Amino acid sequence: MTDVSGAGDVGDVATEWAQLVATAMVGTDRRALPPAEAGWDAWGAGADAATALLDRATAATAARRAGVLPDAPVVAPPPAPEDPRPPCPPAGVARLQRLLRGEHDVLLAEWLHRCHELGMRPPWVLLPTLLLRGRRQPELDALVRHVAGARVSWLAEHVPELGVRPVAPVPASGPVAPLQPPPRPVDSAAAVTAVVQTFVDRIATWAAAPQLRLVVSSVDPSWLPRLVVELSRLPFDVTVERTRADLLGLSEFRIAMLAELDPGMRGDRSAPT
Repeated sequence: MTDVSGAGDVGDVATEWAQLVATAMVGTDRRALPPAEAGWDAWGAGADAATALLDRATAATAARRAGVLPDAPVVAPPPAPEDPRPPCPPAGVARLQRLLRGEHDVLLAEWLHRCHELGMRPPWVLLPTLLLRGRRQPELDALVRHVAGARVSWLAEHVPELGVRPVAPVPASGPVAPLQPPPRPVDSAAAVTAVVQTFVDRIATWAAAPQLRLVVSSVDPSWLPRLVVELSRLPFDVTVERTRADLLGLSEFRIAMLAELDPGMRGDRSAPT
């Protein structure tokens, strides 16, 4: 707001307001209400000090606002570029939020790739979060820009506080390739068998969990139900139980994630024989 009132009047208002605030802070029962200066004595003439303080505060507030003009109106930015793609389903948006909070985030690249392959647009409300994470991971930034399209440049231009560049910087080593999901094994059945065998051999310790997660996040989705069944059948073993629970949760999370993005996958939840 721009104050266009006279300097003397502003000083009088400021003094009156400061006295009223100081008295209100401690209460009129502990600090006497100071006498009103000339020009303010028309308000707050009642016997009750608290009521008088409120009356004078009302008058001071009106005086402080008088002569103040609103700032120039903020020019609204142009509309974001149109995107004819259908939106991601709400369940998929909720799943992406969980991924961005760190829950099984090894699947983040697959979520974005699958969303793009199905011809859906990512949730715009989460685009700033994705771009901010991409500032620390150039491969993810390249993937997000590829999936989101022209809205990235629009967001970078009109929300500069994000600190996102309209065009991704090119490092000295050359352009950055978009982040890819873990490569699919040649034989997913053998990969599932190998994961289960690590538990039978009691070598699936927590130290081995990162490598096992990559295997689970890369196998053909049609084999995930079989992996869930086999992991559920394993007897309790304190040495590998933490890893088993983690991989079981990752497998079930991935099954649900893919089904939410593509409901057609719900029809066949059994692994090949």
